[in-house]
Parts: sequence; structure tokens; C-alpha cells
Amino acid sequence: MQIRTQNLLRWQLPLEDGPELAPELAPSNFRILIVNEDMRSADSLKRTLHDLGYFTTFTAYSARRALVAAVDFLPAVALLDLELPDMTGYQLANKFRSHLSKGVRQVPLLAIAELPRFGNAELTRAAGFIGCLAKPVPPMALEALLNKLQAGAMS
Repeated sequence: MQIRTQNLLRWQLPLEDGPELAPELAPSNFRILIVNEDMRSADSLKRTLHDLGYFTTFTAYSARRALVAAVDFLPAVALLDLELPDMTGYQLANKFRSHLSKGVRQVPLLAIAELPRFGNAELTRAAGFIGCLAKPVPPMALEALLNKLQAGAMS
């Protein structure tokens, strides 16, 4: 296992001694950036992802750290909390979309909302998110979105 810890950033790659799966069938190779200031909430989301077979994750606890992490980690998808301490998830999405790095600009974004609110789906879609899930994130809904991304059905 390779772990890089730097301040409040955590990057965990899959275990090397696990069962071998064909790369195209292994969700563990799918890189996921989790952006959430609440460590318990981020850890809960990471556990949900692990339960679904996704082990290559990077956790950033602020929007600024997420922007730095996205350049090096190059996630396949970023799960952004809409309520961050240094900017909103909408502002962060705008920063992703206007980033100098093409790889960061093209990362699919999934909004994670504190509460289900009327209009969240429309607002997040208009901001460029591929979807919006409320906390606690329903594993089946998250898995369905991630499967669509892996199949190339979303952009």
C-alpha cells in the first residue's frame, strides 16, 4: 500500500496483495477525489466507496487543497461538498472548469449536498455537475453514477 500524507491531504492506492482483476473490471483503478471539510463525513464517504470496490481515493478538506490535489492526482471524478469552509462547491466547480490544466477542466464533478433541497439537481446541473446526492450518500445511487462514468455514458 502506498500512502502519501501531507497536512490534511490523504492519497491511498489499492493494496498490492489483493485478488487480481482485469483492469477494465476493477473499480479500484478508478481515481476519486473526495472534497469535504468534515473528516467524519469524508471518511464515511471513503468507506462507502471502499465497500463498492473503489480504493484509489484522495481526500482534500478544503477547496484550495482540492485544486492543488487535482493537478497531481488527476481524478476520474471529483465528489465535491457544496458547503466548504473556503468557498462553495459551486465556486469550486467554476475553478475546476476554468483551470489552466485541461485534465482538471475535464474532470466530471458530482455534488454532495448536506440536505436534499428542492432545486439542487437543477442548480448543480447548471453549474456543470453530473449529479447531486444528499448526505448520507446512498451507496446504490453513487454506484450507479460511477458505473455510468466508467462506461463513458456521462461527460
